[in-house]
Amino acid sequence: MAELAEATGARVMPLYRATNERGLMAIGVAAWEESLEGVEALLSWGPPPAAGVPRTASFHGAWDYLPRPAHEGADVVLAGTSFAEQLGSYANLEGRVQFLRPALDVEPPRRHGWEVLSELAAYLGLPFSYAGVGAIQRELAAAHPELAAVAAPPAPEPPPQPVLLGAARP
Repeated sequence: MAELAEATGARVMPLYRATNERGLMAIGVAAWEESLEGVEALLSWGPPPAAGVPRTASFHGAWDYLPRPAHEGADVVLAGTSFAEQLGSYANLEGRVQFLRPALDVEPPRRHGWEVLSELAAYLGLPFSYAGVGAIQRELAAAHPELAAVAAPPAPEPPPQPVLLGAARP
């Protein structure tokens, strides 16, 4: 790989398993390689941790938009939404925040991630009542200044489309 990069004038850089890991690492949350022994309940949002589901977990929930062999032993599997169905943001490989506008509607019974988290929190008696993903982004930005860009999404209207005018169209 390094030889190919050198021959073409490119550089080799590590790729993270998911772009959101950049944001998680920035706030000190991502520790996927570390052992999770001692964890009693685990909710895997997407693929399970690289370290695996700990032996100490008496409950393993999987929430993913893909059926994965690693989820076969989960106590419950929730159908998630793909990036094409989500309104939200992510940190790209350059570390810049980018925003998502859903290209597809979420088909019931599936729901937006923030709605599912709100219901799980309510069931567990935890305070997590948000009116939408924007409220979550604003709170995240306030708590972690390094992710302040998530509180400044672009306008909801798409920008005007360019129009080509030429000799054929006076």
